[in-house]
This record gives sequence, structure tokens and C-alpha cells, in this order.
Amino acid sequence: MRLQRGASWSQMLLEREAAIARANPHDRAFWYMPKLDRLTPSASAVFSLSYLDQDTQQFLDDSLATTESMCLQMWYSLASTILSLLFTKTNINGLLGRGGMFLFSTDHIRDFLDIPAEWSSKGHKLLDLGSGDGGVTRHLSALYDEVHVTEMSTMMQWRLRQRGYVVVDANDWDKTHERYSLISALNLLDRHFSPRLLLSQLHKKALDSSCDVLLSLVLPIKPYVEFHPNGTSIRPDQYLAVAGHTLEEQVSSLVDGEFRLSGFEVVKWTKLPYLCEGDLHKPFYRLDDVLFRLRPVAGGMVGGSGVVIGGSNVVHNEL
Repeated sequence: MRLQRGASWSQMLLEREAAIARANPHDRAFWYMPKLDRLTPSASAVFSLSYLDQDTQQFLDDSLATTESMCLQMWYSLASTILSLLFTKTNINGLLGRGGMFLFSTDHIRDFLDIPAEWSSKGHKLLDLGSGDGGVTRHLSALYDEVHVTEMSTMMQWRLRQRGYVVVDANDWDKTHERYSLISALNLLDRHFSPRLLLSQLHKKALDSSCDVLLSLVLPIKPYVEFHPNGTSIRPDQYLAVAGHTLEEQVSSLVDGEFRLSGFEVVKWTKLPYLCEGDLHKPFYRLDDVLFRLRPVAGGMVGGSGVVIGGSNVVHNEL
């Protein structure tokens, strides 16, 4: 038994070293560059190329250092096993302070939002929906005077309050009289029990606030609902009408379809790696993420030229 356990650990360490080598290619340009020839003209016209910057590299370096700390990883593994008897994975990560995420740096998002050098955060307010532990939010928060957040996990709410953010009721954020300079919903649309309801709420709140919406989505889309109102289903009550199987096909479908039908003009979009802190097995985990900057249009859905072509009530067909 002891020999077997030793062999198992040796095998895991060898696989871990191989994973580290595979995870560090010399050229990471493909993390940021989609296949432009597979986009529709309208989606291609609003694409903005991003790049690996210093803060992104720092996250990768820190994640590698965490992965290489065997004592820390063994503690995480043991604590997670015990805590899983009482808590969800999200709450466990919040309690242990592990599983940190990275999507963009402050410099990245400043460029993406076309924020001028003379920008002052004073008087500007951000609403970030589904903030998790606030790791991604903090890169946005540097640009805003006050940060309001929503989060379903009580453990993550505790983390967010520690960061000094104002936690807003996740079920009532769209009913308040607050006005915001930016509303963000990062990697939330495919986790929401009713994605079209969320888009409708975002449109109304952004229109009332006269602000843009920052929305990101892992593609190809794979809906999974962790916090469903009925408490049992992991499936959304409705699905977005996203056509195609590749990232490029689905981006084009969102730009030409769902976002337009929901009354949004796509100002620009970019492809980014959605990075997660590693563990015993890998130095980091990566998903292909697409970040959209959406602008609400009053009155209805947006036509190909960006003009309103419908009334205020748009009917969406279910899949």
C-alpha cells in the first residue's frame, strides 16, 4: 500500500511538471487573436485586439509560485475535502482565499473603455454584478470612486466587504435609484437562471444611468446555474439563441442577434484569456473569454447601422 501511494505521488508530480511545461508556450498571441476571417462583417468591424501585459504575466508568475508550494497545495486539498461536507465549492474558495481569477488589468480596461489620461474617479460609481471574491473587480475599482457589487455566495459577500465594496441585494439591484458610470456583468450571463431577463435588466439600468455595460462571456457557451431560485436546477429557464460551435461563430451570433434584439449597440469587443489560479495538477487554468462593451439604445432593438428598428417591447423566441 505504501509503495502504491508513493508511485501515485510520483506519477502526479511528473504529470504536474509536464502540465507546467505545456502551460508556458513561448507565443501566447493565440490567447488574444480570434480567426478574423470567420467573423461576420459587423462583428469584425468592432473587434479590438488585446495583448499580454505586465499585470497578466505577474498573475501567471504568482500562480506558478503557488502551484509549486507543495505544503500549501496539500493544505488546500485537505481543507477542501473537509469543508466540502458543509460548503459549496464557491464558499470554500472564498473561505480559503484560493482559486483567484484574472481577466484584465487596470491598463487593459482603461484602454478598452477609452478612459482619458486626465480621468478622475471622483464622483464616478461602478456596479459590478456577480463579483465573486472581487479579484477581477479590483482592476475596475481603481477607476471609480465608489464600487457597488452583487454576489449570491455569503462567503464571497464577506470577502467583498473586506475589500471595502458596497454589497447590494442581488435580487433588487435593478430596482434602486442609484445611477452608475459603468455596469459590469463579467462571466455572469451563462451562469444566470434567466439570461434574457438579465439583459433586459441591464438595458433598463444602463439606459437610466446613461452608461455603458461591460459584459464578458466564456465561449463556446456552456450554461451552468449554481444559484437557481428553485434551489435544484443547474439549467437556465431559457437559453440564448447563440448559433454555431466556435468562438467566432458565437461572437457573430451575439453581435448580430441577442445583443441587438436586447437593445444594445456593440461598441467593441475583445478576446481575452480568463485565468484561474492553479492547484496540485496545473499552474493555472485558462478559458477563452470574450469581453463586450455594450451601449443601450432607447426604444428597441438596433439595426445593422446602429439605428432603432423596433418598438420598446421585443419578443424573443425560445430555443
